[in-house]
Amino acid sequence: MSLLVSGAQLSAQCYLPSQHQFSQRPGQVQRSSAEALLPESGLLTDDTYTNLFFGISLRLPLPVHGHRLMLPIRVPGEHALLALGLQDGQRYGTFEITAVGNDDADDNNITPEQARRREDELARGKPGASSRLEYTPPPLKLKRVDKHAGQVHGTQFTAHLRNFTLQFTIQTNDKPFLEKARQAVEDLRVFCSDDEGRLFTTDGKPYVLHGVVSNGPTIPTAIVDEALRKHPAQETIPTGTVSGDAIHIPELEFSYTLPAGWITLTKSLAPEDVGVGDTLSERLDSFWQSCARTVLFATSGPDHVAKLELRVLDQTCFGLPAPAALSDWLGSESLGQYLQMLGRFGKIKSNRLMQSGGRLFAEYEGTVAAGPPVSHLSQRDAEVIQITRYGKLLFAWCWSAPTMGDLDKIPVSRVTFASGATIPLRPADTTSQNSSQR
Repeated sequence: MSLLVSGAQLSAQCYLPSQHQFSQRPGQVQRSSAEALLPESGLLTDDTYTNLFFGISLRLPLPVHGHRLMLPIRVPGEHALLALGLQDGQRYGTFEITAVGNDDADDNNITPEQARRREDELARGKPGASSRLEYTPPPLKLKRVDKHAGQVHGTQFTAHLRNFTLQFTIQTNDKPFLEKARQAVEDLRVFCSDDEGRLFTTDGKPYVLHGVVSNGPTIPTAIVDEALRKHPAQETIPTGTVSGDAIHIPELEFSYTLPAGWITLTKSLAPEDVGVGDTLSERLDSFWQSCARTVLFATSGPDHVAKLELRVLDQTCFGLPAPAALSDWLGSESLGQYLQMLGRFGKIKSNRLMQSGGRLFAEYEGTVAAGPPVSHLSQRDAEVIQITRYGKLLFAWCWSAPTMGDLDKIPVSRVTFASGATIPLRPADTTSQNSSQR
């Protein structure tokens, strides 16, 4: 293993324009008062990444499409901004951008609610709010550390900005990717900005922002912290009443009847492993308990060949994406990636969108752990997850059985939302009004 440490400096002395130059608000991303500017707040095109909180932008070493990675949620004070991955035969590599805050920095512990309040004060012109209106970054010093072991090379750049330490981490066995990623960081652009999310160049010209909104490769740290403080699922997701083969949640005007012959259970039959003693696993488990509730456990009969868990997720609490239309494959795929990251769902292999009874469902097929390993081999069941959005909640039917053939044999069940039509539902449903598979 070898080690090389070096440094470079990027200057960013800002010419601060007068406020009237922004009368048309150029170069600004329009955000509602419900959207806070967090360290993870950014924009993505297929070849660029811009972070609105830190006021930086760079050209990416890989196209975003087909190379985005999901990361686990972070511990307090840490933020995941971007993650890309390369896998082509024997060639592989990763490029990640993260930020770590200082404990004594006020901005490090800012909550979404505090950020929204600060933005509202600026919008109303509250006296004293202008004291944080303009932000001039200091000269940005990039510290570079290179390592390699065999054919695997790693480079990490670090820089200090806004009381955070930014980290740009590259690991790969592909030298062209390594050099391209290094150059991307060295060509990093640093902008002047204000608390309303506007960026402008060092000579005072507004920087026109492009791309789709991104909150990073995992759920933003502030959203997780806020959920752990407030436990919103206790209020937003009533437990409901299970009677015979049905569950009713009057507060949500929701009813669901199990397939014929199925019986309800008092608890899950699935193995539980929340990683006791593992700080990150325990944090993820607490996050799940704060934002979701399993309202029904059921099985196909005494033999327990097939099982069902009906889970309700508070979409706002999790900050989850969700498909908005039958053609919204990006929303469907993103939701599937987040489900896997949450650790309560199995390995997803395929997905499709379908409409039934006037509602949009995202359906995922995959495998899920079925019990303790046997002869060092994991036992896996087939799994089908069907999800639909109802208000600010996501209802997820998680079906599992030894094989997909067993799931295909499950009779139709029925669900009703408010005064809508009764919707037939079963795994791998082929009777939906419309469907589109990928």
